[in-house]
Amino acid sequence: MLTMRAALPFTLLALCAALAACQQAPSASPVASAQAAPVAEEIAWRHGDVEDAFADAQQSGKPVLLYWGAVWCPPCNKLKATLFRDPAFIALTRQYVPVYLDGDSEGAQALGEQFGVRGYPTLIVLDPQRHEITRLAGGNDSAELTRALRLAVNRRTAVADVLRVAVVSPQRVSEDDWRVLGDYGWEVDASRLAGQRDPVALLRQLAASAPDPALQRRFGLLALGAGSTGKDAPSPDAAEREATRALLTTVLAAPAEVRANRDLLGYQGPALVARAAATPVEAQQLGSQLLAALERADASQDNAADARLSSVITELTLFKQQHPDTAVPPALQEKAHERVAAADAAAKTPHERQATISSAVYVLREAGDDAAAETLLRAELERSQTPYYYMPELAELAEARGDKTAAVDWLRKAYEGAQGPATRVQWGVLYVEGLVRLTPDDGQAIEQATAQVIAELDAQPAGYHQRTRQRFERLATTLQAWGRAHHGAQTLVRLQARMGESCAKAAPGADAGAACSRWLKS
Repeated sequence: MLTMRAALPFTLLALCAALAACQQAPSASPVASAQAAPVAEEIAWRHGDVEDAFADAQQSGKPVLLYWGAVWCPPCNKLKATLFRDPAFIALTRQYVPVYLDGDSEGAQALGEQFGVRGYPTLIVLDPQRHEITRLAGGNDSAELTRALRLAVNRRTAVADVLRVAVVSPQRVSEDDWRVLGDYGWEVDASRLAGQRDPVALLRQLAASAPDPALQRRFGLLALGAGSTGKDAPSPDAAEREATRALLTTVLAAPAEVRANRDLLGYQGPALVARAAATPVEAQQLGSQLLAALERADASQDNAADARLSSVITELTLFKQQHPDTAVPPALQEKAHERVAAADAAAKTPHERQATISSAVYVLREAGDDAAAETLLRAELERSQTPYYYMPELAELAEARGDKTAAVDWLRKAYEGAQGPATRVQWGVLYVEGLVRLTPDDGQAIEQATAQVIAELDAQPAGYHQRTRQRFERLATTLQAWGRAHHGAQTLVRLQARMGESCAKAAPGADAGAACSRWLKS
């Protein structure tokens, strides 16, 4: 099921992630640079009208800035609370044709599939002919995003063309071209740029070819995060450990590089420490260096309370990694509670709270205080504009304490309260998965709930794309396993027939139609 853990902003293999920026000294903060910027109250977004935006771009010669987000997405709300309110950034967007593509707007999932958008939030720059100039993970440092988009605004070379030259003739790649490759949101790319090439090997090749040492380290970190720090990764040999240790210690000693790689170091840092350290002592030393570097970087950010919340997540992860059978010590528990309280108090607006609370809940749960996490979540239901977002976590807490009835009830309430066609499918799938897991013998409830989720497609003309399609494919796997274990073959036949009724409207295209019609078929 979707939990707040799954919604954390960074992972190279899944979504709601977030890196960017090549390695150079960071520009002044958006707030500081705003003092000299023209005053503008808000970004002139075109909401969902992509075709009109490209028509305007062809007339004006401006590039299109496509933003893909969702109202409930925490890092999306962080952008709304920070970057999108910054006068310097708002002024910069006047050099673009900015399009706001909400994942629940009509046709958004099909457009997301068309542009290869992997997760919320993503920013894509395209020229008037729809060639992709760059894409950026939207959860990054505001100053770094502003710098990257300032670089991209006057470019007309597709990033795919830049990469082709970099692979075969790196000496022909300009400094700005290398910066674009370093800024590129590889973790929200879904192999769109890499194509059939192994992304790890490609990033290592770029690390070896880039002329700037900081950029070499950037690509090196991305390569490690892309394929060598997961649970199934083979144990590194001595040479690999030494190379990882040298890379990590060099980056941690450079404040500009720490800031440019902040999210990668925060969320992948503990895995990098484990891969670099040969002994527990080395792991503790590297972990301390990592935490000190993150604390220094976070101290300079405007939303320091929220940033320091992120640092304690890394500290908790490191402790559990190095002491898997030991309870979190009281001092670290106290730090976790203090930082949650500070972040909670600092988050005033709805956007700020949506950006912060899920991380605060994660901290409390990692610190071993599920009761405090539940108290925070219940209080937020009264304040939030999207309370359904927090209900799956309340369901998980109920399930963890053995209250299956409450867990199912929270999942049902979340589905009932979800807003927007794609979001309703996503939360509906969570509900059905909860029923399968918690009440597998109640075939009638499972069939009824699944039929209701299928009916959501009736409100989505051409909606069987991207996240909606992915959720249905995941649900099919769950139901097929349930059907085999609980004599549900006839139920699956009926559900497949019901799906067929919706496919013609939801998936009129050949590819999507074929995928939709195969749903639940072995």
